[in-house]
Amino acid sequence: MQASNGTTSKDWEEVDVKEVDNLKTESNGSQKNSQLPKKDVLSDHLDISIVEAEKRINGPLALKEYFTVYLIETRSKDGNWEEELSATGSVWRRYSEFELMKMHLENCYPEAVIPPLPEKKASYIRQNQSSDNIDPVFVERRRSGLESFLLRVAAHPVLCHDKTLLNFLQSDRSCAEVDAGKYVQQAETKLKSMSVSMRLKKPDEKMQDFSHYGSELESGLANLLRIRVRLADRIYAIHKLHANYGRVFSEWSALEKTMGDSLQKEGHYMDSYAAGIDSYLDEEDVVADSLKEYLHFGQSLQELCSRHQMAEFDVEKAEVHLNEQRVHKERSRFSQDGVLTKLWGKVTGTTETYADHQSKMQAMEQNVTAAVSQLESTSTNLSELSIKASEEIERFQQQKNADLQESLANYVMLQLKLSKMGLQTWKNMKEALQELP
Repeated sequence: MQASNGTTSKDWEEVDVKEVDNLKTESNGSQKNSQLPKKDVLSDHLDISIVEAEKRINGPLALKEYFTVYLIETRSKDGNWEEELSATGSVWRRYSEFELMKMHLENCYPEAVIPPLPEKKASYIRQNQSSDNIDPVFVERRRSGLESFLLRVAAHPVLCHDKTLLNFLQSDRSCAEVDAGKYVQQAETKLKSMSVSMRLKKPDEKMQDFSHYGSELESGLANLLRIRVRLADRIYAIHKLHANYGRVFSEWSALEKTMGDSLQKEGHYMDSYAAGIDSYLDEEDVVADSLKEYLHFGQSLQELCSRHQMAEFDVEKAEVHLNEQRVHKERSRFSQDGVLTKLWGKVTGTTETYADHQSKMQAMEQNVTAAVSQLESTSTNLSELSIKASEEIERFQQQKNADLQESLANYVMLQLKLSKMGLQTWKNMKEALQELP
């Protein structure tokens, strides 16, 4: 019986190597074709990992608040980075501090697609999974997601040069002490972006297309994850039902003398088939988390487009302000000799002298000059933002294609593995039945 159990375990791990290798080859080949230009980034000089998560308690005994902190460890690879790196470092950070770090990046780099943080509350979970935020499994998945966030930021050609990021990774100073005030700015920015797109006279069509794509990417992946959860729940239920077969065969084997060994084998095969689904779904959850990351990337892409729309709105406001100043100036230029102006001056006793008029015209000329300068400044900012945003979106698209292809290929490989495990189990069942006397 021990030999047959070992054979079953081995069979369960067997997958069609040729098919899997073909999938890997296709995925790797596609990644090479879309490989991004190599730039010097922080991740080339600093190893970053989140090695531990720890639950802590805050507040008095009557009002206990549980929260989780994460230990970030860094190790310098060399001394060739633009800023001085500590040889080794470790710092504890809360999830809220990661949120502040992300807000800082959004405020300082409006042209960038900021990598998303892992979800704060569990979503798209299976029926047998816990939705508790302090559940060890969820905390571990969030730890992995936060590590992915740091690695993506450290590998970003622009974000990796941020000094606050380096302090966040290696300094014990609280992030809240520096950036808490930006919560207000972030909230105002989001409220403003909600209505800007509706007020733009000539919105950038390219950015609108990107925003729509981000929304569709988010919607498409949400539907995919929703279907995957439903399918995983059904597969889990079907596999667990096979444990009933195992129990029946095991009980039956105790009643039979000549068929006892074969029936007991049948029971073991069914028990193994039912138990194997747990490890399989754990692997599938890892793939699902990688898809969730790009679901949130869809939101990040929309936020970038909203920031671009706000820059467009600033240009349009500057144009309106300049036109108003010019109209006001033209009206004042011809107002001194106007009949109504003279009559009003006689009634009020405030007739405008030539010197007063000239002084007023100089002030208006200064206002026009300032308005022109403001328009030039906002137009330059918009132009630079458009160029950088387009480059950033192109880089994001290439990275997304490579990552999603790898994730979906891994999902296909897992499905192949599950199917072949089931097929091998039923082959073993058939052989055991053939051994019946």
